[in-house]
Amino acid sequence: MKYAEVAVSAPGGHRHTFTYSIPDSLDVEVGSGVWVPFGARVLQGVVTSLTDSSSISEIRMISDIIGTSPLVSPERIQLALWIADYYLAPVFSAVALMLPPGFERTQEIKTKHLAFLRLNPEKESISQVILELKRARALKQAEVLEYLDQSAGPLLTSQIQEHLKCNRSPIKALLAKGLIVEENVDVDRNPLAGREFPLEFPFTFTSDQQSAWQRIKGSITGQGRNGKPGIFLLHGVTGSGKTEVYLQALAETISLGKKGICMVPEIALTPQVIDRFMGRFPGRVALLHSKLSLGQQYDVWQGICRGDLDIVIGPRSAIFAPQPDLGLIIVDEEHEWAYKQSDKMPRYHARDVAVQLAGLTGATLILGSATPSIETYYRAQRSEYQLVELPERITPLGQSPLPEVSIVNMRDEFKSGNRSIFSRLLKSRITYALEQHEQIVLFINRRGLATFIECMDCGFIPSCSRCSVALTYHAASNRLICHHCRRLYTVLKKCPNCSSTDIKYFGVGTETVETECRKQFPGSKIIRFDSDTVSSNREYETTVNSFRKHEADILVGTQIVAKGLNFPHVSLVGAVNADIGLNLPDFRSGERTFQLLCQVAGRAGRGTFAGKAVIQTFNPDYYAIKFAARHDYAGFYNSEIKYRRSYGYPPFSDMIRLVYSHINEEKCKAEADRMHTLIKTEIDSKGLPGFKLIGPVSTYIARLRGKYQIQIILLGKDLQDILSAMYFPKGWILDVDPLGMI
Repeated sequence: MKYAEVAVSAPGGHRHTFTYSIPDSLDVEVGSGVWVPFGARVLQGVVTSLTDSSSISEIRMISDIIGTSPLVSPERIQLALWIADYYLAPVFSAVALMLPPGFERTQEIKTKHLAFLRLNPEKESISQVILELKRARALKQAEVLEYLDQSAGPLLTSQIQEHLKCNRSPIKALLAKGLIVEENVDVDRNPLAGREFPLEFPFTFTSDQQSAWQRIKGSITGQGRNGKPGIFLLHGVTGSGKTEVYLQALAETISLGKKGICMVPEIALTPQVIDRFMGRFPGRVALLHSKLSLGQQYDVWQGICRGDLDIVIGPRSAIFAPQPDLGLIIVDEEHEWAYKQSDKMPRYHARDVAVQLAGLTGATLILGSATPSIETYYRAQRSEYQLVELPERITPLGQSPLPEVSIVNMRDEFKSGNRSIFSRLLKSRITYALEQHEQIVLFINRRGLATFIECMDCGFIPSCSRCSVALTYHAASNRLICHHCRRLYTVLKKCPNCSSTDIKYFGVGTETVETECRKQFPGSKIIRFDSDTVSSNREYETTVNSFRKHEADILVGTQIVAKGLNFPHVSLVGAVNADIGLNLPDFRSGERTFQLLCQVAGRAGRGTFAGKAVIQTFNPDYYAIKFAARHDYAGFYNSEIKYRRSYGYPPFSDMIRLVYSHINEEKCKAEADRMHTLIKTEIDSKGLPGFKLIGPVSTYIARLRGKYQIQIILLGKDLQDILSAMYFPKGWILDVDPLGMI
């Protein structure tokens, strides 16, 4: 008798597998989809391992197998088990990341096809048949035959029906008489199928690119590893040509008969990546992300499984594509927080999953960034990863300097009587850039016209009834909006607390900047670029292309404008308020500020114009701002790593954030206190040193979507050993390696 460990798709989720015996009639392998009895129901599951014996006395039997071949490769099963163990997640939820689209649906996704009609070549004298059908008053049948007879080849059934304004009845009658033949042709729902992209050819490397490439090439070919890890941190300043290194690395990988995966942080960034990759590898690139229809995902997935597509591109979920013979993984902008799955289990980080997958498959891994995460750079400094650097920017003029960055102290501006959101320096540079017919990007990491409104008599500030946050005023909709639960509120005409009509608007958002631009720079064309104006990939692509074609002079946007966009006519970038996010109670706030400012400043000077950037701040001496203005990553890292070491924050310890939420505040506090006691008891009973518990304490947003939130932060090493055996009731969220503490 053989036995299988099965990850079962059971309600509630389980952090372990279940043992089943295998009937002799079923050919079960690791990765096979199966139907198994579970309680009174029969549920889907996936086999994670096989054994010849079991210590369990009463074992139920697998009911049936799903499909004819394994759904998940052994390497991906091992990856899923690591994800479940490391992120303290249900095993099936981890395995489900690797499954084909639609696996859990009760009805199988069907291949899409188109129906074509043609004349039966064995039938002769069609004109005589047509004449007889008119005589017999079968006029629609005659029209269909005549239409096909006059065509040069087969026609779509739907096209015939639309042209002749007929239903399917005459077609069925002709099919029954054997006069016509209907054929089904499968349709490839690959979203890139049929699209044309301009061909692109490899560029000549600079000396820095060549040096980096030689080290990476040695890993890909296997000739240059010499015991070194096949993981590279490609640290290149903005515009240094990292993408060209990716492309030539993929070309080398494909020439060796292997395939690649390239991840980008957000779906919105894929169009510009696709353009270059399809131009270099026409017809061999797959686009895979959650915004595709289920049918498109299914067809792309099947094409990848068959080995038809050499390169898979997409956001974090692309790492789970069933790419066979994997030789190269690329994580572009590896520092981006979008690689972290934060809203459901398993709360994985795609970059760290990529590290594990590379180890399981022997693939080379490239982590690319101008501003690497502290953890990644720390590992490179410790030789866990290989560090390769591209310190020079490349533009059409050759190697060019990074933008000149000026810091403006807005306190001094206010003291001098300037109450505008634009400093005198930024305003003068915007004016000059417009006169030179150059473009400007203005960055403000906050949407709306006013971040809050306040009654000047009693101090009342409207807040969300479900979230403990102030409401933001949006002029376009003339509504107050909660940016967390999206609930809309009517704008106040008088204070509900004291009936005063003296209500003022405070704070600056993208709408404020757009409005001020129209006042101060009349005649200029302005585009606002945030989630209020761009809600789909098509709108994103349209906006980017419009600005790239110089159909607007000024682009006002949130952090979306900082991510990987290449606008050759932009000579000036302005960070309108660099202080947003500085004072958050989170140890990553400095890193986040530094990365954003470096990335947004990097949008300037990527073409033939010299680039300039202006950073407006009330904290000009803040270390992250000063280092960003100097494009000094090493200086920032050295300062940041000392701070992290002194407080024992990552990378010097691991971190798990536990959040409990409940509609009743007292019950929320009681449960958090109970769990804190249990965790402390577990640590003390095992005599484990070096652990730190922070909390219980309310989260930064104490109430969210109608529920109170209290968190516990656990710092130390091998934290999963403490929590893996503990039971967490409904309402708890366990976030391993959280993005922050708020």
